[in-house]
Amino acid sequence: MRANPAVAVVLTIISTACQPDGDTADLVLRNASIYTVNTEQPWAEAVAVRDGVITYVGANTGVQEYVGEGTRIVDLDGAMLLPGFIDAHSHPLEGATSSVFFSCGLEPGRDPESWIEHVRQCAVDQTELNWVLGGGHSIRDLIDIGRMPKEILDEAVPDRPVALMEGSSHSYWVNSVALAEVGITAETPDPPGGVIVKHPRTGEPTGLLLDSAGDNTVHAALPKTPQIQALRAESLDLAQQMLAENGITSVTVARVYWQRGNLDSWLDGEREDRLSSRTVLALWTYPDLDDATQLAALKDRYSNDPESLLRISQIKFYSDGLTSNNTAAVLEPYSRLIHEHAEPLGLNYFEEERLTRYITELERVGFDVHIHAIGDRGVRESLNAIQAAQAANPELVGQRRHQITHASMIHPDDLPRFAELGVVPNIQSNFQPRPAGRNPGRRRSVVENSESLRRPVGHVYDSGARLVLSSDWDVATMSPFRTIHNLANGRDNYGGFESVAEDTDAMIALAIRAYTLGAAWVMQQDDSTGSIEIGKYADLVVTDRNLFEIPAQEIDDTQVLWTLLGGEEVYRADGFEPVEATETP
Repeated sequence: MRANPAVAVVLTIISTACQPDGDTADLVLRNASIYTVNTEQPWAEAVAVRDGVITYVGANTGVQEYVGEGTRIVDLDGAMLLPGFIDAHSHPLEGATSSVFFSCGLEPGRDPESWIEHVRQCAVDQTELNWVLGGGHSIRDLIDIGRMPKEILDEAVPDRPVALMEGSSHSYWVNSVALAEVGITAETPDPPGGVIVKHPRTGEPTGLLLDSAGDNTVHAALPKTPQIQALRAESLDLAQQMLAENGITSVTVARVYWQRGNLDSWLDGEREDRLSSRTVLALWTYPDLDDATQLAALKDRYSNDPESLLRISQIKFYSDGLTSNNTAAVLEPYSRLIHEHAEPLGLNYFEEERLTRYITELERVGFDVHIHAIGDRGVRESLNAIQAAQAANPELVGQRRHQITHASMIHPDDLPRFAELGVVPNIQSNFQPRPAGRNPGRRRSVVENSESLRRPVGHVYDSGARLVLSSDWDVATMSPFRTIHNLANGRDNYGGFESVAEDTDAMIALAIRAYTLGAAWVMQQDDSTGSIEIGKYADLVVTDRNLFEIPAQEIDDTQVLWTLLGGEEVYRADGFEPVEATETP
């Protein structure tokens, strides 16, 4: 480890007139271990910054030429300096609400009967809204439990609507009052992209709402009202703080519910100068809206000023759901179903033909598309839709940077199509490894007869596709170091990475690049961020250890000491106190 958070950083103001003002830096960082993510110059000792932009990268001796009157010099005492991390798939506003007004937390793996008193207390504590909101459990906690899940919540809270989101965000557990609030009865049909789980004999809703059925319920719980917008503003500010604390200087907000009021929160944050990260919003596509109306609304909201901290330049689709819910779209039938009416091949939020229409029209406006696809059928149909849009808009091929996120199952026939079509696989590899011996019966494949690749991040990389890694926070940790740790240590049974699998340093470099320059590329900002190069923004992060010099098993313990956006401090760790001094020649 090269630096300690308790070690003071020396800031020196040099007074000299020897340097022409046009080249004088505002800020110089020197005596650092700088990993640039620039293959032409992977390592450096010093950088100079003027007006938020990097003007020098190189040796300590060379940076002295950029020092002039008023230049701030920071001696990093050998600490590691990296480009700011870029999280190309996160849910910062929604994630931060978990501690603001979505605060009834549940620990997965417990008997749901044991939560009754806890949920009852949540109803006492949550006074901001009529609804009681929270979550964190697993849907499997609510399968085959002896009575309908809603009955447990009815016992806990009989007089207010309750909605508890499963940890993956792909299902909700609700009580009878919530079902009545949104008008769900035995006669209510499943919405597009969702399932209302019903009793196999009576047809009565059980209190489990899968995918869009749950989304629609929470849309009703969280409308755009002054009270809720104030809570969203609080969540936005907390999210900005958390991003900076994790060294994240750019982020894609991977699901913006523009009808719910979330878009307004981001626009307010930009207007009020409350953002501390470069942000791309991916507008949500509602599966139950009329196509013509929705397309017009989406097109009207496009905004892509490269000088702004906020851009509205992506569209978020769900092709399918989740394998654990039997809602991911698969090519071969599920080997086991979680309820009697589950579709053996899963479901679609957007069928391939409809998805093709949306992509074809929206990419003409300038939007890139960000498609959630978990199952192998969902992945295939998403690739098909992008390919069809390219055929309809050949002049845009190479300009749009479409991506499929998660891609947890990929059929071997579809693997080379990512590189062929220029589609980016945006994959999350940041989950906490499951302890040995836990739930061994649930490790069997959900699609036993499938030949598709599972967790295929390494195979995708070997195929020649441009790899992006991201967090999907708050489904898993926001910290980029968990992802780097998992790849460096070969966690989660990744296949592939044939060219780098035995080289830990190469794997660390690959993971850092996928979390910086790769993510910058898919966000259409690789010309200005993602690496430490002259002409790019000084979006930088200092860590408490050099990732290449510590045992790979310790990478997950890495802490951010200092985060800069355009050369300006947006986060500083406790104990990391710059000390200013005056020095004259």
